Amino acid sequence: MLELLDYVLDLNDNFWIVGYIDNEFKGYIVYRADDNGDRFNHITKKYYKKCACHKFEKIPAYKKVFKPNKFYLEKKDELKGVWGKYIEALNKIGIEDSNIGIFGSYLVGFDIIKDVDFVIYGEENLYKYYENNEFIKEYTKSTYINEDHILRQYNKHKNDYHDKTDLLEIIKRNWSGIQVSEKVLSTPRFIDRKKQHILPDNNKREIITFEVIDGFKTAMLPRIAKVKYKDEEYNLETCLWKYQSFLKKGDVVEVYASINKDLKTIILVDHDCYVKFIKKGEKII
Repeated sequence: MLELLDYVLDLNDNFWIVGYIDNEFKGYIVYRADDNGDRFNHITKKYYKKCACHKFEKIPAYKKVFKPNKFYLEKKDELKGVWGKYIEALNKIGIEDSNIGIFGSYLVGFDIIKDVDFVIYGEENLYKYYENNEFIKEYTKSTYINEDHILRQYNKHKNDYHDKTDLLEIIKRNWSGIQVSEKVLSTPRFIDRKKQHILPDNNKREIITFEVIDGFKTAMLPRIAKVKYKDEEYNLETCLWKYQSFLKKGDVVEVYASINKDLKTIILVDHDCYVKFIKKGEKII
């Protein structure tokens, strides 16, 4: 069974990431085989280009699955320097190896160019991480995301999102990432294995304004927040990866999204949706 952040190698040797689960597994190509590509893969022995994010598609037939936790257990002892210290920090705060994984380029056979991408499983481990966030940064001699990196990320990704999306503010809200050098930031992805399925798009988009009651679990995948919409409590759900920790308690937000009024759920499905802050909250939790 596939899970969020698993990778698959399709029949044409393209690498897909599983990023969305409704009635079927959906994702997009992250690395496309290309003879003129700029990176070599040690598994397929081919060159690749990294693809920009685009709309989710049904995962096609595939010949290999890459599991983040299995790979982490195989490679843990090979990780040195800041990545070894990061693992030590996670273990010291009570996050066990069975709940840690590695995803991204390293998982699927590319060399480590800048950073290692980690995934942490279990809602309880999100709370452990948050409560020990300062310790993790001190132990790894890292910092919060810095202003230069915020601007680099914004300029790199702004054209991938709706022009009404307050992407700069969203990027600033990354509290869990570790900035280990001028251009290297690693942001863990938190996954609740008990809740990976979100509602499918009903293709009925609306402009909706709500107040955030609890946005803490927008650090997880799927990203889930409790919001107040027309005096009723709704869940907001999305799997868009750049929306890491994008909502805080007290935010008043305008979104263009799908809404299921029977199930009291608002869904940000793809980059045609947008997130615009009308009032900014002050509390993460």
